[in-house]
Amino acid sequence: MSSANALADAGVRAVSAGQYAVGITKLTEALNAHAAPLWHLERSKAYLRTNQFDHALYDAEMALRIAYDRANRDQMMEAQLRRSITLFRMGKFADADVCAFWAIRLSDGAKAREDDGQQNNVDDNGDYITRVQEVQEEVRAQRGDGLSTALNATSKRTKESSLRNQAYTWRIQALTQLEKLPAGHDGRKPHNPIKYPEPSQPSTNSNAQPASSTGVTAESASTSEISSTTNTLDATTSRDAWEKVWVQYQTLYTKHKIRCSFYQTDASLTVDVFLKGLSQEQVAIESDSRSIKISPIQGASLGSFGGSIVLLLYDEIKADATKYNVKSMKIELVLQKQRAGKWPALRCKDADIVDNLSVNPSQGIPFNQFFDLITQLGYKDVRDLELPDVGGDPSVWYVALLEKLRSHFVNGRGPSSVLGVGTPFSNSTPPPKPKDTVNTEGLANETAGKPSEENRAPKSSGGAPAYPTSSKNGPKNWDKIDDGDDDDVAKNDDVNGFFQQIYKGADEDTKRAMMKSFVESNGTALSTSWNDAKSKTYKTQPPDGVEAKKWD
Repeated sequence: MSSANALADAGVRAVSAGQYAVGITKLTEALNAHAAPLWHLERSKAYLRTNQFDHALYDAEMALRIAYDRANRDQMMEAQLRRSITLFRMGKFADADVCAFWAIRLSDGAKAREDDGQQNNVDDNGDYITRVQEVQEEVRAQRGDGLSTALNATSKRTKESSLRNQAYTWRIQALTQLEKLPAGHDGRKPHNPIKYPEPSQPSTNSNAQPASSTGVTAESASTSEISSTTNTLDATTSRDAWEKVWVQYQTLYTKHKIRCSFYQTDASLTVDVFLKGLSQEQVAIESDSRSIKISPIQGASLGSFGGSIVLLLYDEIKADATKYNVKSMKIELVLQKQRAGKWPALRCKDADIVDNLSVNPSQGIPFNQFFDLITQLGYKDVRDLELPDVGGDPSVWYVALLEKLRSHFVNGRGPSSVLGVGTPFSNSTPPPKPKDTVNTEGLANETAGKPSEENRAPKSSGGAPAYPTSSKNGPKNWDKIDDGDDDDVAKNDDVNGFFQQIYKGADEDTKRAMMKSFVESNGTALSTSWNDAKSKTYKTQPPDGVEAKKWD
């Protein structure tokens, strides 16, 4: 393997692990030796997740230009999609929709240089006039067309189908946000996007400077920014100062976050906190009616996190009935609900900001949610937090920040005095894990801006509903696409889930047509028209390269 390929592989792994500064450095060294669209796309992702938007857009457009010159349609689609996501994060929703539209046209087989005029779809005031309802109707119209083709094509064009689905998702997201803006707003106007631009290197003062050009990691750069912020009066009184605090917070959250999942019945909750190598003697667990506190003892630590975990619950539990079991790979908590019924979420509102837990999974907290909580708690100046110097030990600063913010949560409700956690209790073996379980974290209390992957659009008021879904991964809040995996929104819904959703909402004739065609063809054809299906016999038509066999 060449040194450039080795550097690129290391960079891609670092980005996947959330080590964005390291990934940017490695990928930059690789790109200095050899230009590759996929490397630009990975670096664009890293820049985006560290809020270096101009650099993220530059890399997306560089990937697009190289892929176009090489006539690689899949990479052109991926680059247009990456442009769309970046523009969405920048609040340029009209431009984001145009780029996602171009990605879909590539999937349709249109010529790369097709002059579709999508960017000119504006009114007399220059506002973009495409509406989300048009896109939703387009998606619905496709459900009844080409389903048999879609089934046969999944083995050959899975990536293209995934990119197409993601493009539609981001179009709906962009247009949804666009329609919330007043007429004449900059986010409603296309900024003359070019289908295949000739990107120029962005100015280093337009966003945070690339780590590779300075030799400074994102974490150390953020540390120096916070240190200077806490010593400068003008900086601490601005929103920018809080954004620098948030950048440092995000960096340390990514480093220290602890994975968590939960299951529930009407009567109980089973919560798994994934921590390795702990024994019963190294953990102290305390409980009250609205919180669980997990503390390390005897010199132990909770992963790389230096503090205690305080889980602020959505509703009340029976504190004296709490049980736990420390296993080799996780701590299992069994909680009994005070009132029967399913909870829409595990944690109370904004608890995800202060508990260092990653549920479903999380890539972190959007700045708007972080800033809204800071504002709600009444902090006007960074110095009001009275935190230790971040330049000394960033992890100590991070733990102190979480404890400071958490001190305003009492019984899971609103800002108030310091949280008091109940008395310790003795351990006992938990009952078997309930079977009728559901994980709905991220629906009610996460509507303030939580992913799946990371909604970073300017925040709107009010919570968004969680729509019914047949996805095996559970409900999605389509108004909240986050980060973490900003480009992974459509990847988790497989083809079977898509067809199940169609079947669930279909009338009786459509269901009969789907069942008859699917069963007779052994799963290789699917029709939604009963008029066609009732008199037709479907034959098995396996995908190319696959042989159909009969089994005795």
